[in-house]
Amino acid sequence: MNSPVETAESVDTSITEALAMMFLELFVPRGTYDTEELQRFAEKLTLKQLLTHAAAISDVVTVHEAARANPGVMDFLDSINHVVVHEISAWVVGGRLLDRTAPPRFIARAYVPGPWRKAMSPFLIASITRALAQADADPDRFHHEPQVEVHVVGVPEGGYGLFGRVAGESSLLEMISQAKTDTGRPNNPDALVDPVCGMASADMVATLEHEGTVYGFCSTGCRRHFADKLAKESSREEP
Repeated sequence: MNSPVETAESVDTSITEALAMMFLELFVPRGTYDTEELQRFAEKLTLKQLLTHAAAISDVVTVHEAARANPGVMDFLDSINHVVVHEISAWVVGGRLLDRTAPPRFIARAYVPGPWRKAMSPFLIASITRALAQADADPDRFHHEPQVEVHVVGVPEGGYGLFGRVAGESSLLEMISQAKTDTGRPNNPDALVDPVCGMASADMVATLEHEGTVYGFCSTGCRRHFADKLAKESSREEP
């Protein structure tokens, strides 16, 4: 339980939508861990900490070292990312109460924007499982027995709110766009910078050409948001 906290520096372009995890719940058997251990669990399951596992789960996601998340966007997403740990008194599996003397089991539930659930699930399931395994005396058991269940729940469009109003996919991406900071051009001449979230990478998920400029996007959601904004601007300019 005492492994050091790491720092997320690179993010794979195929998992950038996982940055939008809004809420994570971890369920553990009551009385198995003390308060300090429960707090460490919560710290290990934050957005930034899960991203530090990307390189180690390359069998699930492909990591590109050239990809860099925008620091301003990371700070904003971290500010709306919540992790809570629940201790459960009554826990029944297979019709029987959990054996208090057996190695503990876990259930984790991550809430993400509905349109991005499918793309985010492989990364979240693998990184959450690895984070919990690292905190256990027998990490191998997590990959040989069903000791950890991870549920990735897609919040339907219109089912999430911030600042007293509904925040759908478009609203979230607009807040992300406003949060990004200017980090300058990437060193790699082949890299593109996502105009929505500020992600820099030479291996973008999608591109769009507008007025002679090619824009790269880390996700289809970012591309769709940018295209919609261009269409609205174009309609306003028409006489």
